[in-house]
Amino acid sequence: MKTKTTKTKPPRPFRNFPDAVDEILHGYGPRARVVQLWRKLDGKRDVWTYLGRLQPEQCDIEMIGQRFGGGEYRAKLLGDWDGKRRQEEYLEQVTFRLDDQYWLMTAETRDRIRKQHGM
Repeated sequence: MKTKTTKTKPPRPFRNFPDAVDEILHGYGPRARVVQLWRKLDGKRDVWTYLGRLQPEQCDIEMIGQRFGGGEYRAKLLGDWDGKRRQEEYLEQVTFRLDDQYWLMTAETRDRIRKQHGM
């Protein structure tokens, strides 16, 4: 009979706000290796535009706002590469929103939307 092995995850780091991505990344420390960043296309549909893989130190709210503009974002926090499963360790997903009126959509974001969604 085979025994099933389970991998125990360390507890999630403390956070004051559930959407403070920079604070959450700081809590993970060196365990967070890369962040996949996605931006919601508009408020009506559940369509997301892939923005890229960023280093955790590049995921400051100000830096994201200046580079991609305002909107609703999803950040997938990933850890070390797991050779057995051939993927990175999934830590957690954080959804946050930046004010559209303070940070206007940038040319880079418009270009990514146009390429991925044909708009």
